[in-house]
Amino acid sequence: MSVPILGADSWREYRGKPASAGLNETTHLAKVADTLGKLRDCFVKLLPANSPALLCEALGWILARKSDVPCPEFGAILLVPVDRLRKSQALPASLDGVALCPAWCSEVVAGKAVRQVHKMAFFLARRNCLRSRDARKIAAFDKWSDLRDRNFGNVIQSGQGGYVAIDHESLLHDLLWVPTGRGFEERSLLVEAERSLGAADFQRFQVDMASAANGHAQALEDAQVDLQEIIGKLIPAHAAAATQAIVQTLDQRAQSGWLANSLGVIA
Repeated sequence: MSVPILGADSWREYRGKPASAGLNETTHLAKVADTLGKLRDCFVKLLPANSPALLCEALGWILARKSDVPCPEFGAILLVPVDRLRKSQALPASLDGVALCPAWCSEVVAGKAVRQVHKMAFFLARRNCLRSRDARKIAAFDKWSDLRDRNFGNVIQSGQGGYVAIDHESLLHDLLWVPTGRGFEERSLLVEAERSLGAADFQRFQVDMASAANGHAQALEDAQVDLQEIIGKLIPAHAAAATQAIVQTLDQRAQSGWLANSLGVIA
């Protein structure tokens, strides 16, 4: 499924600040109309075009859905009317004089971030997450896509009991972020599993990650048309070279045995 690009008229109603907004001070909740006019409750995060963040969010959402990694059903790029948003929420000075700002928009997942669980119960919530099949699929996806900032604030325990990945801003870290001189501190479910699980359970976690990686090559093949389309829309002047570099990087990391070798396990 390609990522739609929605105009300012799709940003319908400000709905407040989320309980866990993260570091981006523009993050907010809003009613957003999709391409069919259906109103959706969404997280909206303004991401000006001077960084790879918006492209990474779009690429990550496409790849996650093709990889059968649990993620929000709806994702879009949204042009946010800055003056309208400023009436409800303080915004950074960098947005002064800006009429429209691109944002990543994803539908709210019913549930709660694992990090938001009351601190007395966080130990158990963390272990339950890491023992889940979803966590191992998410961890495998993050390793494949070189996503560096997967913390328990962007893993949602849904109302159905599963775990959903949100926030792909740090995707393709070495390829897209390092050349800008910016980067992310490495946080991952794999590191959390090593800290929190016993030796046997951690090894099982890694083996399950390696098994989940078997689907990455097919996911990349299925996603290529959508990847090429969104890259062409967001960075048209560099689309051909960027597409080639992105697909080549993902293809190398999707090869049979790549993740198992990286982890030092036999799947």
